[in-house]
Amino acid sequence: MNAFWITSPATATRSALREITRIAPGTPSSHNNILTQVMSFPTPPSSADEEVVRKRGKRTMPIPTAVELTPPRTPTKKARSPRKQLTPKKTTTPTKGSPVRSSPRKRLLLPADITDAISSSPTKRLVAPFKKLKLQLKEPNVHPTVALAALTKSQLISLIEDITDRFPTVSQAIGSLVPAPNLHHGEQKLNALLRNVYRSFPQKHWGNSRDAFCYRRVQLALEMFKEKCMSKARQLSEGEQWGALLEYVMLAWGFVKRLPDWEDPPHNKCKLTCFRSLAAHCMAALRKGNLESTQLEILVARFREMKDDSVCIMPCLKFAEATLLEAQRSS
Repeated sequence: MNAFWITSPATATRSALREITRIAPGTPSSHNNILTQVMSFPTPPSSADEEVVRKRGKRTMPIPTAVELTPPRTPTKKARSPRKQLTPKKTTTPTKGSPVRSSPRKRLLLPADITDAISSSPTKRLVAPFKKLKLQLKEPNVHPTVALAALTKSQLISLIEDITDRFPTVSQAIGSLVPAPNLHHGEQKLNALLRNVYRSFPQKHWGNSRDAFCYRRVQLALEMFKEKCMSKARQLSEGEQWGALLEYVMLAWGFVKRLPDWEDPPHNKCKLTCFRSLAAHCMAALRKGNLESTQLEILVARFREMKDDSVCIMPCLKFAEATLLEAQRSS
């Protein structure tokens, strides 16, 4: 009987290594023989635990199908792109009529009056209306002149109206004691506003100082001057103080003519508006005021000087000359 030797993998490996040492290094077939012999060695069988570990490392993710990537389209709703699906929806700001939502924990922490206002209808106010305290006591020891200092202009006018209605004889005394309007404050205000106009000019500007660039820098100061000039004349006209109105027209005319003249004619609209407003108030004062001949002569001489500044005063000059001529004929 022939005896068969069963060789184990370790014995085969040792025999292969002996063959490697026998082959002389440097021969061309040495490397090929070594590789073929090593690759031909039988690999040892793996155990059950190694198979489990190998299967765990080869997990694969399921590949999504085309149906899962693109949602089905419906005839009433357009399909949204994956980018739009990933972007969060914008929360709209709550309107005034929309109810305010809050968690029960927050509602418990809030005061009672605020929770009642939130849970109520939107038309209900959050804060209760302020109630006036009835603490305005009548001070008997305060002098009337001291108490009048705390009143507004409308309260003073209504007070005088009540006094004249109760005591008709006092109306004539009050009319004779009413002083003439003080124009000194208006003069100071116009002077300050005129200085502000010239201060608004740019300090460093190469070119003409009356161009459009400088006008844009001075425009706001010009509007403030025009508003003050016209409001004071309107106040005197509403109070029917015709003599003081004529004095104010002469006073304000000198400030208006000192306003800068600009290159572009539309930029001179502010100055022209002031001249026209003063001329209109002057005409109203000439017609409604009872002027004497001496006063008309002074006004005619002054109007002739003012016509060089603006032709808006020409109707006033003609009316004053006609009234003066009629007064001289009647006398």
